[in-house]
Amino acid sequence: MSILLMATLLSGCVESTGGATSESEDITIGALLPLTGELASIGEASQIALEVSTVDINGYFSGLGSGKNVEVIVKDTESDPEKALEQLKELDEMGITMVIGPQASNEAEAVLEYANENGIILLSTASTAPSLAIPNDNLFRLVPDDTNQGMVLATFMQEDGMSVVIPMYRNDVWGNGLADEVGMSFEALNGTVLEGVTYETENMDLSAEVKSLNEKVVAATSEYDEGSIAVILCSYGEVTEIFALAQEYPALSDVSWYGTDGIALNRGLINDADAAGFAAAINLKAPIYGYIRANDRYQEIAPKIEGQLGRIPESYALTTYDALWIATFVDLDAIPDNDESAKMAMKTITDTHFGMSGWTILDENGDRKYWNYDIWTVAEEDGSYQWELCGKIILPYEDNMLIMQGEDLEFAQ
Repeated sequence: MSILLMATLLSGCVESTGGATSESEDITIGALLPLTGELASIGEASQIALEVSTVDINGYFSGLGSGKNVEVIVKDTESDPEKALEQLKELDEMGITMVIGPQASNEAEAVLEYANENGIILLSTASTAPSLAIPNDNLFRLVPDDTNQGMVLATFMQEDGMSVVIPMYRNDVWGNGLADEVGMSFEALNGTVLEGVTYETENMDLSAEVKSLNEKVVAATSEYDEGSIAVILCSYGEVTEIFALAQEYPALSDVSWYGTDGIALNRGLINDADAAGFAAAINLKAPIYGYIRANDRYQEIAPKIEGQLGRIPESYALTTYDALWIATFVDLDAIPDNDESAKMAMKTITDTHFGMSGWTILDENGDRKYWNYDIWTVAEEDGSYQWELCGKIILPYEDNMLIMQGEDLEFAQ
C-alpha cells in the first residue's frame, strides 16, 4: 500500500475517533535529535529528513483541501542522556505528547520512565539496544534491535574467515549490549571472543584504551593465525579519534576491523584524513540497518534528502522521514491525552505503512520486525574519502540469512 493511499484511508478514519484534531488546527510533533556531540552526523541527517517529510505531508494536506499543517519542534539532545530528559520535559510542558526520538539508546533509556509516567509516545528511529525491547511501554522503534545486528556481524565475520574477535566498545547500554550480542552469536558459530577494551563515553582521551587494544592484538597474534583475528568496534563519533590513534600501531593495521551502525556513513570519519586513511587501509566494514533502493518511495524521496545534506545519509534518516508520517496520523487517529489509544493507533498504522524504508511492521516489543543490513566501507577517490556499499545481508525468510558481496550486490538493489 502506498503512503498516499494509506494516508487517504487514515484521513477517512479521523472523524470516527472523537479525538481528532479539527480541520484548521495544526499538528505539533516533537523531535529529540543529537544535533551536536558524538551522534551529530545522524542528527544532522535526521533533521533534514524531517524538513523534507514536513513539506511532503503539508503538501498532501493541501492537496486534500485541508487546512491542517504539521509542525515539528526539534530539540537538540547534544548526544547526552541528561540533556535528552531535560528537553523531553520541555516538550511536555508545551503539551506535546508525540515525540520522534531519541536516537541513541542511552538517551532513550534515560527518558523512558518519564515518557511512560506522563503519557508521551516515543518513536525512535535509531535506538537499537536489546535491553529496551520491552512490550507495552511507550517506546516504539522503527529499527530492529541489536540481537539482529549481533547475529549479522558474527555471521559476516565468519564468512570473511575470522575465528577470533577482540571487541572495543562504549561502556553504555548500547555498547555493552551490542558487544554482548556479537560475542554470543560469534561463540555460537564456534568462534573465539577474547577479553576486549571498554571505554567511558565522557572520556575525551582514548590513547590508553587504544594502547591496551594494541597489546591485546599483539598477544593474540602470537597465539592465533594473524589472518583470523578481527577487532569489532562499537562506537559513535569517537571512532575518528580511535582510528587516528590506531594508525600509530602497526599491529592494529594487520588485523581486520569491523564497525557497527554507530560508525557506518558517519560524516566525521570520512572528513578526517588520518582516520579515514586508516579506515580505508584496514578495509573497515560496518553494517547499518538497510533498505531496498528499488523501492519507489526511496527513489522519489532519497535524492531530496541527499541533495540537501550533501552526502549519503545514514539510513536512520530514512526511518525518520517515515516516522513523521506515522506520528502525524497516530496523532490524528488517537484520542487526545490517552497514550493507550495512541499505542493502539501506532500498532495499526505501522502494520500497514510502506514508506521509503519499506514495511514498518513492528514486533511484540514495538520494534521493527523485518530487516536487512547494508555493509559499508571507506574508499579513497582522487585524494578524498567516501563511503561505499560493499555488501548486503538480508533475511528473506526465517533462519535463511543471505549475504551478498561484489557482483551479487547488483541483485539486491
